[in-house]
Amino acid sequence: EREGILWKFISFPDNQDVLDLVEMKRVGIMSVLDEQCIVEWGSDDKFINQLYRRCKGHDRFVATSQQTPYAKFSIEHYAGYVEYSTEEWVEKNKDQLPAASV
Repeated sequence: EREGILWKFISFPDNQDVLDLVEMKRVGIMSVLDEQCIVEWGSDDKFINQLYRRCKGHDRFVATSQQTPYAKFSIEHYAGYVEYSTEEWVEKNKDQLPAASV
């Protein structure tokens, strides 16, 4: 205002429930993924099935009948729905960081 710049405040909704869906210990998407990466028999199929079971009641998690055959789901972010495909998530998450970067 002091500089004469016209601006309008934009109110963003609280996004904590989405952060919890992604990061919460034991039930969040990343925790479920980490579990599948730790066990020898972990796989993308087991990951997505666990995800569907654990997250199906969350208000921001959606897995439609069109998405589930393709191991996909959506999260409702503040700007709208974003669809995710879990193809190769388990294998990609097993990649180790170089020792120098840790």
